[in-house]
Amino acid sequence: MNPTRRRFLGGLCLCGAGGLLACTPTDPGRPRLDAGLGGQSDLSPRNQPGQRHGTDADPDAGMRESMDRMERRIQTSRYRVREAKVNAYVGGIVRRLAGEFAEDIRTYIVRVPDFNATQAPNGMMQVWTGLLVRCTNEAQLAAVLGHEIGHYTRAHSRERQAVWRTNADIAQALAMLLGAAGAGQLSDLNTVLLTASGFGYNRENERESDEIGIRLLAEHGLSPIEAARNWENITAEFEARGIPRSHSLLFSTHPSDEERTAHLRRRAGELPPGETHAARYRDGISEIREYIFEEQVRTGVHAGTIVIADRWLAVFPDDGLALYAKGEALRLRARTGDDEAAAAALDAAIRDVHAPANAWRGYGLLRRKLGQEAEARELLNEYLRRAPNAPDRDLVRRSLAG
Repeated sequence: MNPTRRRFLGGLCLCGAGGLLACTPTDPGRPRLDAGLGGQSDLSPRNQPGQRHGTDADPDAGMRESMDRMERRIQTSRYRVREAKVNAYVGGIVRRLAGEFAEDIRTYIVRVPDFNATQAPNGMMQVWTGLLVRCTNEAQLAAVLGHEIGHYTRAHSRERQAVWRTNADIAQALAMLLGAAGAGQLSDLNTVLLTASGFGYNRENERESDEIGIRLLAEHGLSPIEAARNWENITAEFEARGIPRSHSLLFSTHPSDEERTAHLRRRAGELPPGETHAARYRDGISEIREYIFEEQVRTGVHAGTIVIADRWLAVFPDDGLALYAKGEALRLRARTGDDEAAAAALDAAIRDVHAPANAWRGYGLLRRKLGQEAEARELLNEYLRRAPNAPDRDLVRRSLAG
């Protein structure tokens, strides 16, 4: 990642509702699940379908107007993912979960390598690519998307009006300043990040939405336990990176990991089991899988990348992209024993038809480091054959010529 972009992300990623929630059932063939949060079963919508634009008297009207302006910028942003298949897949899940609210919600997949999805009061949903690489099945993604729909249907944003308006004003002002300064790329990123900020709903909102979400998974035949596994997975990633979760602004307004995971695991045991649909998920995001793994490697967060790759490999042991990401993270981290582990992962990666060209590059550089020049040259030549327009092609050619 460009250092400027990394600093910008680090300074602004204080948003987030990357969680686990949902709304009302849409499949008449499935019973409504009425076991509620703390004995309360009424988690019915506070918003009305088709009311996203509201009226002048609507308490959300001002927030929606601000978000509409920012949504228009995201629609044309260079960070927006436009590949048709993945948009249809993710958008299809949102529509199924949203049910009668499906026409009110517009989903935008955005190229930001962090675990997050957000829902604005005007119906704009952002799904970050860092979330897609961290999920390994459809149930996990649906848990997060349902969480965001739950915030919308329960009108949680009404409790955050001052923060919404402040962030919208800041985003508009920064966009104009950065645009005038010729920093169009940062202006785009500013809009993405600040639109997603201020989503720090209170703990009761989060608990309520977790309950709605896990019901929704069961009602749609998806595995409820995956809601808990999302939190277990993100906790494992933080621990591997040596970052206490208490230091994360993203989750500072959420219930504790222990509370959240325990509640979701208990609720999953009370609900019908369902499917995870891992293969369907991998196929649904296939257009951008190479990009999101490359994006994760470029973050330089090697311990986190290894954890994410291992999670995929637990489901798909021969996945060339996950093997590449693990091998490249190990190669770049270069701790004692990492070279050997990286060689094993990269050697397995290049045997998969879906391995990226960079797997041959990384493996070639590793072989050269290990003093295996003949093998290195073979691998680097194969890299150039597979990626003739690679940005470092001239550098690699000169190294081979020398």
